[in-house]
Amino acid sequence: MSALIKNYLFENIVAFLSVFLAANIMILFGKLEMGVAAVLYLPLGVKILMYLLFGYRVLPGILLACITSGIVLLNSWNGNLLIGFMSSCAGALAPIITMWAMKVVKVCDFSNLRNIDFRHILSLIVFTSVISALLKFSIFYDANSNINAIDFIVHYITGDILGGLLVIYLVLKIIVPFISKLYQGKSYLTP
Repeated sequence: MSALIKNYLFENIVAFLSVFLAANIMILFGKLEMGVAAVLYLPLGVKILMYLLFGYRVLPGILLACITSGIVLLNSWNGNLLIGFMSSCAGALAPIITMWAMKVVKVCDFSNLRNIDFRHILSLIVFTSVISALLKFSIFYDANSNINAIDFIVHYITGDILGGLLVIYLVLKIIVPFISKLYQGKSYLTP
């Protein structure tokens, strides 16, 4: 097996495990305190982080994690497999759509992490949250349903933004400094 294929598989496994773990944490939050799980959706932040670290090539790992989470953790979306599958696709594609749109309008090219500042990440989180909420609303909405459009969209946007900010904050302010101190002075950390 070539090194390129090994890297591809490794990156997708990391993306799968990260998103699946974030979904598990959300299930745990939901069991402990429903209010926390309702307004703090961590998987979106993890998806964005995986795309920033590895690029679009981790889409298969992220999509598989979203689908697996829905089937294993959410009881197959309570029997609504097609809607759950489409929602998983929307959640996995929303960051890619946002990153592409931000590149097209020349806000930021996320392919080079050195040129990204926190404003770009914040914009990415906010716009991804809006796109994800609108995509999911278009999937879940049925003319005969009792879904309140404003409540649905605001709930999804709020949870995605807060969860995304928390994940990025934890990575930038806690995990990266910890790893940097752990490996301080090692030659393989320098570019």
